[in-house]
Amino acid sequence: MDASPTVSRPRPGRGLLLMGLALSLLGVAAYAAQVALKHLTTPWYLPAVATAAVLLVIAALVKARGVWRVLSLLLVLAIAGISWALIFVTSLPAYSGPVAVGKPIPAFSTLRANGAAFTQRDFEGPQTNVVVFFRGRW
Repeated sequence: MDASPTVSRPRPGRGLLLMGLALSLLGVAAYAAQVALKHLTTPWYLPAVATAAVLLVIAALVKARGVWRVLSLLLVLAIAGISWALIFVTSLPAYSGPVAVGKPIPAFSTLRANGAAFTQRDFEGPQTNVVVFFRGRW
């Protein structure tokens, strides 16, 4: 009886699969870090990274098929779909430009520090006005 040890070879495309999964998770982690740092700009990198991850997982699936690879593809496709939806569904209102000298101030309503109402009508009249926006901390 020959009891030679069996050597298991890694399946082809395993590196592509792992890179695809890591890339998709890295994109999500980068977006979470961006939100945690309160650097709220459009995360254009997120769908691009997720799409690249989908392509890597598809390449791994072509090299060798398996249940885990199909499930990985479904996971990465879901992340990519959510990423693309995040970009196209969440949009800001159109930028109308800054208030310029001689142009009327757009309609707005807010509260003063003492709780009294403050609107654009408070600027009407012959007085000169200066508006300072202090972001504060919250």
